[in-house]
Amino acid sequence: MKFRMIWLGPDDEPEPQPLPESEGASNRSAPPFPYEKHSGGLIRRELSVNNRRRIIPLTSFSARIVVDRILDDGNEQHRGFVVEAEVGTHKVLVELAATEFGRMGWVLNRLGPSAIIYPGQQQHARAAIQSLSGTIRQEHIFAHLGWRQLGSDWIYLQAGGAIGAQGLRRDVPVQMNAGVQHYQIALPADADDRRRAVRASLQLLRIAPERITLPLLAGVYRAVLGKVGFSLFLVGPSGAFKTALATLCQQHFGAAMDASCLPGSFTSTGNALEELAFAAKDALLVVDDFVPVGGVGDGALQGIAERLFRAAGNHQGRSRLDGHGQVRTARPPRGLILATGEEAPRGQSLRARLLIVDVAEGEVEREKLSESQSAGANGWLSQAMGAFLQWMAGRYEAIQTLHRQRTVELRNEGYGGAAHHRLPTAVAELQSGWEIWLEFALQTGTIGTAERRELVQKGILALGELAVRQAAYQQDSDPATRFLVLLRAALAGGQAHLVDRRGKAPQDPLRWGWRRQRAGGRWSKQGTAIGWTWEDHVYLEPSISYQVAQRVAGCEPLPVSEQSLRQRMHARGLLASIDTGRQMLLIRRIVEGFSRQLLHLKASHLAN
Repeated sequence: MKFRMIWLGPDDEPEPQPLPESEGASNRSAPPFPYEKHSGGLIRRELSVNNRRRIIPLTSFSARIVVDRILDDGNEQHRGFVVEAEVGTHKVLVELAATEFGRMGWVLNRLGPSAIIYPGQQQHARAAIQSLSGTIRQEHIFAHLGWRQLGSDWIYLQAGGAIGAQGLRRDVPVQMNAGVQHYQIALPADADDRRRAVRASLQLLRIAPERITLPLLAGVYRAVLGKVGFSLFLVGPSGAFKTALATLCQQHFGAAMDASCLPGSFTSTGNALEELAFAAKDALLVVDDFVPVGGVGDGALQGIAERLFRAAGNHQGRSRLDGHGQVRTARPPRGLILATGEEAPRGQSLRARLLIVDVAEGEVEREKLSESQSAGANGWLSQAMGAFLQWMAGRYEAIQTLHRQRTVELRNEGYGGAAHHRLPTAVAELQSGWEIWLEFALQTGTIGTAERRELVQKGILALGELAVRQAAYQQDSDPATRFLVLLRAALAGGQAHLVDRRGKAPQDPLRWGWRRQRAGGRWSKQGTAIGWTWEDHVYLEPSISYQVAQRVAGCEPLPVSEQSLRQRMHARGLLASIDTGRQMLLIRRIVEGFSRQLLHLKASHLAN
């Protein structure tokens, strides 16, 4: 028999290969590398050049693939294996990603120092394990929360199994990652338990004013309706029980998620929160404790919040490359985020993606809070959610249609005001979700028609007040408004001043950043000259006034450029005049003998 030498890979030695029959192959039925399991591990047999057989040891252990598993995260499918290995007298089950199995680097790490792959035999060892595995069980496992259609049925996936119209589906395998492993929603045992659970959920409305509790509870049930374009942010001082309220909301998805076991925190990295928000599909995700401390770390904290809430509001994840240089599928947030903090993140654009619920110290009633905490720990809140999901599963598509139609109706009615174009839609979605849950409570006999009507009206009032307060948050973070606030602070604090058109002290100099050095003394200008004033007009030097405002802003600078700021001011009606002939926002004026291009404001916009 003649042989040809070929090179199999960087870890392999050259191996003899039989030529085709015409060149003298004598054993056409034999596999090129006959692998065998031996008492000492895996081996392969080969024929040497003089037709003598020899045995080449591959490993000191034996192994076989017992399960070929597809993990489905609702976005991509990932293959993995369960490998059963024997090292000496010990058997070990190892779960591996397919790519990890192929590299064979797992052997030492997972099986220990007694598991040896002999030099040059790494790829043979991999091939031997595959070829000797025999019949391999196939599994398709769901690895995400939320809704999934199986045939004609809709089911809700969670760490405790799948919930369908008939209850818990034990025929649907699930395997959640560590971040969402406590999302274990319970089902009530009977109709009496269901009514008790729904009542326990409704009791959350009593804990604090309904402008606080109703948006939170509506958010809980809106979360399971699917794709959402806003996040909730619960803001208040330390000691206002923000985390306690958020925990009760989270425990609708699993009793184990108490205050010490919330799924998310702003102490986590941006990457970790991004992955967690992707996994929490069609569910509520609490991210606790946004607390800027006024130090250098605040910029990083703001960056994490910016990344998380923008991704949630825009339904966009970051594009990334895999190990082969290919673009991976994006992984955007897929649930409703409820965050807590002592202040809301900065930025008008970012806040437009939030519904901010503020709670003050003393607004939470501790006794009623304790009652609801007991209900959450005992699983009643989780059972309320489980009953709602089971009810939804039997009419999923009809509910989705109803939700979309009702949201459009409320939005078109101008529901929620118009502080930002996103606000009416967000508030309408909460009200729609609230009404759908109330319909469930009505149909299952927990509430009557009159109570449902009353609770619908309470939702309209509470969410209307939320919209008004949200408008105030957005206005406070508007760069144009904040620019004027910063300049007023500069004038009052001696960091800037205005002069008259001749460069002298203006009328009412105290108002415009001038001080007397002593009683009855001369007026002295303070800080940087930022412009001119006469009569009821102010003319600002655009670049210098912008620089002063940024200096006063300190660690919270204006988030827009000088040119964008002028455009924002014009859009808000804060410019007294513009140069329409030249189509410019700056106007020409001769002051102190020179022609200048200036921002024209009314004095009332800047006066302290």
